[in-house]
This record gives sequence, structure tokens and C-alpha cells, in this order.
Amino acid sequence: MDETKRQLIRDFSTFIESTQNLPPMTSKIYSYLLLDCGRNGVTFDELVEIFNASKSSVSNSLNFLTQVKYIEYFTKIEDRKRFYRIVPDNLVIRLKNIRDMLSNERGLSSRLRDYKLEMGRDPKEMSILKSDIYIDHLEHAVNQLDKTIDKLKSLNQNI
Repeated sequence: MDETKRQLIRDFSTFIESTQNLPPMTSKIYSYLLLDCGRNGVTFDELVEIFNASKSSVSNSLNFLTQVKYIEYFTKIEDRKRFYRIVPDNLVIRLKNIRDMLSNERGLSSRLRDYKLEMGRDPKEMSILKSDIYIDHLEHAVNQLDKTIDKLKSLNQNI
């Protein structure tokens, strides 16, 4: 593996680990599969060798990534081995997760704002005005994510 790919895997792995709370090995495998641009898939044994990791650790990571539908496996006619790759709608799944998180935060923020108003807070109070701006931002972000998800879905349907 060349140094550019190795560094990209490290960077993606660190990012994924911190943003998606995935364990280190799971993040490394997911990052490696993201960079498997040929979509040929990678075998279990290859991943054990690439990461010099225990079979148990690699197996647990692959099972988790498969369960959350970040990756899939397939077999080739001439081979009994499973080959792992990123699911075709990976971006859609990731964006839906982000959209759902922001949508939940928008709902909770709205409830908090409404509660403050019910408790008699002045609608022109700084914390209420900041809440309004933040809720509006979340609304726009969720709407933009919905548009992006729809574009990606229609692109997948046209392939």
C-alpha cells in the first residue's frame, strides 16, 4: 500500500472514529473499504493481513459494519470466500443518519424554546433569539440534507 493511501486511511479512520464513535479497528476497516475504489471487495484474510489484527477483532468489526449496513459482502462464482465492500448507497445512509440527528436536535431545541416561553420568558430575550436562529439553521440544514439525499437516490436509480 502506498504512503498516500496509508495516510488517507489514517485520516479517514481518525475522523470516523471521532464523529461516528466507531472503535479504532472498525474505523480502519471502514476507511480502507471506502478507498477500495475498484469495488472488487476485500476478503477477511486480506483485512487480517493488512491490519495485522486478530481474526476476532476483524470479524467483530465486519459484523458490526454489516449490521449497520455500511458494508456488504458477496461471493464470487469461482470462490467460496466472502468479499467485503462499501454498500452502493453508503452516502445516502450516512446523510440520513446526520439528517435524523439534526432533526431530533431541532425538535428538542424547539421544545426547550417553547418551555422557556411558557415559563414567562420574554420572546425578545437574547437566549430566545439565539434559539430562534439556531432552530432556523437546523431547519435549513435538514431541508438541504433531504434535497441532497433525493439527488443521490435519483442518481442511483438512473444507474
